Amino acid sequence: MTTKNINFNQVIDSLLDDNAQFPVAYMMSLSDIPPANLEILKRSWTQISPARKAVLMENIEIIHETEITSNFEDIAELALEDGNSAVRISGLRLFWDYENAHLIRKFIDLMQNDPDLGVRAQAARTLGKYMYLSEIEMIDTRYQHLIDDVLIKVLRSNESELVRQKALESFGFSSNPAVKEFIHNAYNSGDYNWISSSLEAMGRSADENYASLVLPMLAHPDLRIQREAVFAAGELELSSARKLLLRMALELEQDEDLWVQVVSALSKIGGEGVFEVFEKLLEDASTDEEEDFLNEAIETLNLTNDMSLGFDLMGFNEPVEDALREINLEDEEFDIDDYGKSWIDELEENLEDRIGDEFDEDDDDNEEDDEY
Repeated sequence: MTTKNINFNQVIDSLLDDNAQFPVAYMMSLSDIPPANLEILKRSWTQISPARKAVLMENIEIIHETEITSNFEDIAELALEDGNSAVRISGLRLFWDYENAHLIRKFIDLMQNDPDLGVRAQAARTLGKYMYLSEIEMIDTRYQHLIDDVLIKVLRSNESELVRQKALESFGFSSNPAVKEFIHNAYNSGDYNWISSSLEAMGRSADENYASLVLPMLAHPDLRIQREAVFAAGELELSSARKLLLRMALELEQDEDLWVQVVSALSKIGGEGVFEVFEKLLEDASTDEEEDFLNEAIETLNLTNDMSLGFDLMGFNEPVEDALREINLEDEEFDIDDYGKSWIDELEENLEDRIGDEFDEDDDDNEEDDEY
């Protein structure tokens, strides 16, 4: 049965029936929902139990990630007005992938006034997408100043630290000079949560001047900070991070999320040795999921390298013949230490003084510090 053959009243009846599982076949009837059906759903929305709506929104988020043609924007907007905070949070998360500028003031209102901490934090995070869209002029640039102002106001307020941290991460997209002071203050706070947020903001800034702050954190003992530093290095395309990231990609085993972030970062940085390492990882992949991820990373890497070569040929950088040579990982003389810049040697020698726990490239156990 296709969604075209489904009587929408059946969908509503099923949503109202807590004793039966909501059929998967009905889910797509909520995507690109026709105006008439949306009105029917709105009239019935308050009659659906809170638990039912929460599960519905969770499933919509899952489908939204797997079905790229789906569009649940109308459902997400409806969820913003729901009395259940979990439903409101789901609605806000969905808007990260949409570009509905007319709801920006609603997001601001939720960030400033919603009684639930989780909703306020998610609203602050969602505003980051619209900060980015205004910066690249995909939406009216007047929203840039509006979002700048409200994020600065939150950052200077007595609001919960979680909300302020999400506001900082969103503010990272802004070209407002004021963002640098907030980032540096968070980075130097000594608080792991604030350091993590500062690194995420750096990654969103497109400002390579943060390299000197990002690079030392690539070997931080706290895994969350390390992941954020890797994210920032990838987003900023820091070629100076390539050597350590290549080493991490080949040797890292204890934290899957960090490994995924490392591979993603390398696919954006590109350059010598990366393709060969990816091929080696692909040969050793143990699951279909891992193979798919690495193949996608290789596709991204090819685009990155093609763009880099294009810039070289246009004269932005003079091509270096050695940088274009192929690397054979099976070669007994291959040494990862031959690739990259010397900053990593200084980092490894001086890391103990900086963060109190020297990075050991032969140690597979980077324990996460539980204190924040």
